[in-house]
Amino acid sequence: MMLDWYTRYYQVVLDSRANALYCERLAGRNLYQHDFTEMADLDRLIEVTGMSEGQRVLDLGCGNGFITEYLSDQSGACCTGLDFIPEAIRQAEERTRAKRDRLRFQEGDMARLDFPPASFDILIAVDTLYFTELIQTIGEMKRVLAPGGQMALFYAHGWVPWESLDAFPRDSTLPDRTPLALALQAHGLAYRTWDYTQADYAHAQRKQRIAEDLRDAFEAEGNLFLYENHQGEAVGVQRAIEANAHTRYLYHVTTLSNS
Repeated sequence: MMLDWYTRYYQVVLDSRANALYCERLAGRNLYQHDFTEMADLDRLIEVTGMSEGQRVLDLGCGNGFITEYLSDQSGACCTGLDFIPEAIRQAEERTRAKRDRLRFQEGDMARLDFPPASFDILIAVDTLYFTELIQTIGEMKRVLAPGGQMALFYAHGWVPWESLDAFPRDSTLPDRTPLALALQAHGLAYRTWDYTQADYAHAQRKQRIAEDLRDAFEAEGNLFLYENHQGEAVGVQRAIEANAHTRYLYHVTTLSNS
């Protein structure tokens, strides 16, 4: 079901003018993403990691690669994008042929990384670690990370409207208690966090307003499902944050050069 939805998503957004306007107004630029992040967040990844020319970077859950391409264009790093949606990888490869010296894309499962040990200096995940078994995935990420390497991971965790709010464990939103934090701890990985929850709330508010403004444009294209998805996610995040049941963090992992 997820494969079908995202295949349809990437087929549609490539030519959707409504979605392009939506992304530009929300994030600052149309990177054809599923609207969890903004351009300032991507620049923050470059800043935090010191991403630079010649470094080997793996983007986990790259979609059709516009974020991977942006990071490579801005930093000069040699970036590899990984995603499980064949259509997304096809688009990324086709679009970036002229940049093959520093950009490549690969279809695959982030819980079973098909790379040798110590293949990358930096691993990034921009709100994509929700679609995998975290303990196994973090173990794979640790395996392919070179000594002295880094991980920079945007991750949100919270209550979803189709589940019971009363049953939701609010302590799981603390930076050291999220599922991602527990997986990092299980593998002995030290990390630092920055809290992006209030920024996420403001993002969701803008998301709702912009989606509503463009509803007719989405409908005219026959892409009302995109409006419904954007709107539904925006409302859900706002409700969860208002209930103190949602947080978003940037996790930065650094490893020792002799580990």
